[in-house]
Amino acid sequence: MKISTIIKGGLHLSKLVLDMFLIWLTLGWKVRKARKAFEKELVKSGMPKEAAKRLAKKYSSVKDEVRKQLWSYVGKLRQSSAHTSAWYIQALND
Repeated sequence: MKISTIIKGGLHLSKLVLDMFLIWLTLGWKVRKARKAFEKELVKSGMPKEAAKRLAKKYSSVKDEVRKQLWSYVGKLRQSSAHTSAWYIQALND
């Protein structure tokens, strides 16, 4: 395997990790902003502040659910990658 291939792969992987981190930060910021706006509107329309906070917390739970989905997908990719690597090594030894 050429060293340039390894370097290119590392660069692409680091860009992917950076992009995922930025998406995570952006999602958190947007969800927080939407939650506060939703809570303000509920309070403005006459709902008690505590009830509005309870409803607004659902936005955070949606963000947490998206994060869990992403991590489970990453976990499946890692397992698949490990299985594929083991198969490839076994094929090379045969």
